[in-house]
Amino acid sequence: MKVSILGTGGWGLALGKVLRGNGHNIAFWTPLLSEAELLAKEKEYKDKLPGIKLPDEFQYFTDMAVATENADMLVFAVPSQFMESSAKLLGECRAPEKIPITVSATKGISEHSLKRMSQVILANVKWLSEEEVVVLSGPTHAEEVARKVYTAIVAASKNECSAKAVQEAFSSKTLRVYTSQDTVGVELCGSVKNVIAIAGGIVDGLKQGVGDNTKAALITRGLAEIRRLGEALGANPRTFAGLAGIGDLIVTCMSQHSRNRFVGEQIGSGKSLNDVLAQMKMVAEGVPTARSTYKLAQETKIEMPIVNAVYETLFNNKKPREAIEELMARELKAE
Repeated sequence: MKVSILGTGGWGLALGKVLRGNGHNIAFWTPLLSEAELLAKEKEYKDKLPGIKLPDEFQYFTDMAVATENADMLVFAVPSQFMESSAKLLGECRAPEKIPITVSATKGISEHSLKRMSQVILANVKWLSEEEVVVLSGPTHAEEVARKVYTAIVAASKNECSAKAVQEAFSSKTLRVYTSQDTVGVELCGSVKNVIAIAGGIVDGLKQGVGDNTKAALITRGLAEIRRLGEALGANPRTFAGLAGIGDLIVTCMSQHSRNRFVGEQIGSGKSLNDVLAQMKMVAEGVPTARSTYKLAQETKIEMPIVNAVYETLFNNKKPREAIEELMARELKAE
């Protein structure tokens, strides 16, 4: 099977390694010629997936039409900020005779439209329908997936056959894929957990007056906020207790690999958001998602105090400790 992966970040490259290991032919698309040339020559991307050698068989293209020609499956692995522009390029390509299953492996919510990533794809690729779109999400750091660390993930689609096709394509001895039909819940969990992870990092950065008790409370109450939003938008409540929900939230709040936790930790230690982002080579999806989730919560009238606190800390210069104190001082209520 030919699989075209749109995006050459750490996650896209890690997924490519998994698929190549399963015997599939892999073509990558990147808009940057310098990136395509570097990957083709070095067989490694030290800035985004250090220490991982990439298969010689990988092919890299800057032309979307060439990269996706005759593909049996498409995988979007671009940062959420570039999903719309990338999807537009795909939509401008001629519809293939056989519509490929299209996987959204990007976690985020569009800042201007407040759409989930699968919705952004469908809005811009008119020859696709919900039946061909699958969301891939769960507790997965690219660094560990590329090194064949035992991992489990969820493939969600309205079409069970499409979800099973992705399950079969990606499953390996070290990657176990479960299926789901709750695309709304799986996508919201994968997006909003990055905002909660920034809060988790802030707790780590503050050090004094915070600890394991604080982190446990944050994760638990953060999940309650994600679930409230998800249920309001039609998600299945069971999703939040699974891999895409509590599983992904735990790993993103706790792991040394988490870019979002790192951002929060640096802010908790006293650095500004601009300074933190300037030193990073990778994208922390939780920063733009904090804006979109804040807006989405206002639009749906869902109470999300932790998300609000992260938003105020990142963009309105609220002191992290002040934000925590305000959360602790909220009106008492039943759980």
